[in-house]
Amino acid sequence: MAVSQPKQSDRRNYIRLNAVFPVEFQFIDPETSGSISDVKQGFTRNIGKGGICLEANDLRDDLEQFLKDPGARLDVRMHIPLSRMETKAVAKIAWHQKVGATYPNKYLIGLSFVDIDPKDRNRIYLHARKTVFAPVFFGALFLVIAAGLLYFSASDLKLRVDNKKLVQELARLSDKKASLEKKLKQFDRENKEIEAAISDNKSEIDQYKAKLTDLDRLNSEFMAKDSLIAYLRENGFEAKSKIKQSLLEKARFNARITRLSRENEYLKNRVSRISFDKVSVEDNLRALLASFRKVEDKSVVSMYKWIKNHQNRRTGLVISYEGDKDLEDWAFTYDQSLAIQCFTLMGDQSNAKAALDFYRDGAQKVDDGFVNAYDAYTGKPSEYIVHAGPNIWLGIAILQYTAKFKDETYLAMAEDIAKWLIYLQRQDREYGIKGGPRYAWFSTEHNLDAYAFFGMLYKITEEAKYLDARKKTLAWIKKNAFNKKEGRMNRGKGDATIATDTFAWAIAAIGPKVLKDEGMDPDQIIDFAETNCLVATDYSRPDSENVKVTGFDFGKYEHVARGGVVSTEWTGQMAVTFRIMADYYRARKEFDRAEYYGKKADFYISELEKMVIISPSRIGQGQGCLPYATQDDVDTGHGWRVPRGARTGSTAGTAYTIFAKYNYNPLTLD
Repeated sequence: MAVSQPKQSDRRNYIRLNAVFPVEFQFIDPETSGSISDVKQGFTRNIGKGGICLEANDLRDDLEQFLKDPGARLDVRMHIPLSRMETKAVAKIAWHQKVGATYPNKYLIGLSFVDIDPKDRNRIYLHARKTVFAPVFFGALFLVIAAGLLYFSASDLKLRVDNKKLVQELARLSDKKASLEKKLKQFDRENKEIEAAISDNKSEIDQYKAKLTDLDRLNSEFMAKDSLIAYLRENGFEAKSKIKQSLLEKARFNARITRLSRENEYLKNRVSRISFDKVSVEDNLRALLASFRKVEDKSVVSMYKWIKNHQNRRTGLVISYEGDKDLEDWAFTYDQSLAIQCFTLMGDQSNAKAALDFYRDGAQKVDDGFVNAYDAYTGKPSEYIVHAGPNIWLGIAILQYTAKFKDETYLAMAEDIAKWLIYLQRQDREYGIKGGPRYAWFSTEHNLDAYAFFGMLYKITEEAKYLDARKKTLAWIKKNAFNKKEGRMNRGKGDATIATDTFAWAIAAIGPKVLKDEGMDPDQIIDFAETNCLVATDYSRPDSENVKVTGFDFGKYEHVARGGVVSTEWTGQMAVTFRIMADYYRARKEFDRAEYYGKKADFYISELEKMVIISPSRIGQGQGCLPYATQDDVDTGHGWRVPRGARTGSTAGTAYTIFAKYNYNPLTLD
């Protein structure tokens, strides 16, 4: 059978891209356009804009005459994959070729479009191009993604290694810094003891000198008597005896004066040596601080990145704890306030807005208040408890954001919280704010928070109702929270339990000046906290190194069986408080007191920095953070337990360490 072979020019014109999809076709009469064959099926071999190469199977021999006819036409229906519409065209035969001689007959037919919609023509060609080039594109895309994954894996590994070195260096320098600061405190204490001893000795010498003067006077009197009563033998023996006794006592006093003078000389030499040693230690500390500050600054940046990494991009909420499966994915409202304030402190407005948007637009309320905790991933409540304190802290975060960025987007939400609090306040005859809508107890902490919140809101809005609410809260604190006998705060109304955060927040919220004016001595409050809540305990770091850490427990640790525990959050609160006291005395030009409190703040910050660790979690990405306490899952003494995870990160502990480092008081807008 004769075969029409395709010319090379025909192949260039009509055959371009390898693409296969089904085709239905009929031979039609070129004059009448009527069909002269039944519907046949085939497949495309190649596709071009001008036509297609059609593979037709089982084509009868009697149809070959139509293949040879130059005027032959085909009605073609093409079914492009993934396209709902079939593509229609009329084509003429450019060439044909029989493939093999076996049954069934198979032909390759080159078709040139005679009548086709331009849109259909382009759709056919574009599909063919996609079919041809898709494997190349996806192969290249796979290589790009693989290269990107390798790059980011290498970068992540390097980041983790660098952060691990940074934290190790911070811990080493913090330990050395804390040791030097401890020596300075010891020198200061020993100096004071020696100065007191010198003062006591001087007083004793003056007493002995006064007695010697009296003895000299008595001796003169006895000598006069001795000469006068020479003739009185019965009195002469007595006078001589008294003179002898006086002389012996005088000799003893002179010996005592000599010994005390020598002791004072020794003490003065000791003071001189201590002063010399103190200067040496201070020089060493200054030299250490030069390199330490760079490491410390990098560590604070790493801690801030840890908080950012734990913010969920969908809800805007920050996970509160790592390591505790019972609290996994929980975002406590109080912790959100601390995280929002970290974002605000660092000028990161977008991250702060993301968290605030959740509370404005998506947070479920109970009894018109926000619940204590939400799921960071779903945004649904993790518990349905509503306390006043977390709501107040959310309001405080809003006001800090408003003041920093001059953006009043969320101010109405803060005023709604204030309205809710004032409603609770009016339910009590003494205008105290109880623990929540469903609770009858009154917490000192919540009322201290409210005092700060009302004052901040008044400063922004200048509305008198907030100033009035703050005055009522202060009167309640003075009457029901302050323990006059011991000079400190009780945990709540009718509750004298020792709670360290009430001491720190009393000074942070009310301020040293107002406390003094109201008869609540801030120095006495701090002294009580250090006397009763300060502990030194061992902390086992994740790298298996044991360090001694000095900081603040949740209360008087002797009252609980677990021994002393250092809370990073509450120690951070006390460090912030020491900074506040230093600034207060510096403004009063009492520089010795300012230096005293400033050194304490530096010391406790150094102790906290000993506890900075590398985050072990996937989300933490190897950044620095602090655990909540030196022990996990222990009783705080306040009706709740420390979360699990003494070697994993806590948002509250990490945030308050950042606050202490930057001398940031969250309870004031100043």
